Amino acid sequence: MTPDDPKPAHSARALFGLRLAALTVISLGGIILTQVSQIGTGAGFIVVGPRIFPTVVGVGFVVLGLLFLLRTTVLLDRDLVAEVTTEEATTEWSTTILALLSLVAYASLLHPLGYTLATALFFPVAGRILGSSRLRRDIIIGLALGFAIYLIFTRVLGVRLPAGLLTGIL
Repeated sequence: MTPDDPKPAHSARALFGLRLAALTVISLGGIILTQVSQIGTGAGFIVVGPRIFPTVVGVGFVVLGLLFLLRTTVLLDRDLVAEVTTEEATTEWSTTILALLSLVAYASLLHPLGYTLATALFFPVAGRILGSSRLRRDIIIGLALGFAIYLIFTRVLGVRLPAGLLTGIL
């Protein structure tokens, strides 16, 4: 072991994290592929139906996840392990956990509050977690983005987003 090599304990933890990430990507691909069959198809002959894109994404997840798993097991990439070990030492886990919790809260508030209000709340919270000190600006940007994206998706693209408390107003 040279002085530049990562410590064995850190390397083992880094390898575990990398393998867990690979298995997560493979699992997500599997979930996508199993759910594709529940997507309804249009009437008539359609060359490219609504199932094609999710199928491509699901297959891509599985293939890339398998390649990543190979890179962390059979064809071990020591440079990758060293890089992850170094990055892991400088990661602020409190920020990561708070960001994850705010995403879970955002997802749970999306239907009751609606897309616009949930986004308007999420944006300044996420900004604060990531170090922003300008709350007023973050609230204004969150409201503007939430409203603009809601209108673009619902009016222009025809994609329904939950209106929540603003049902009948938007």
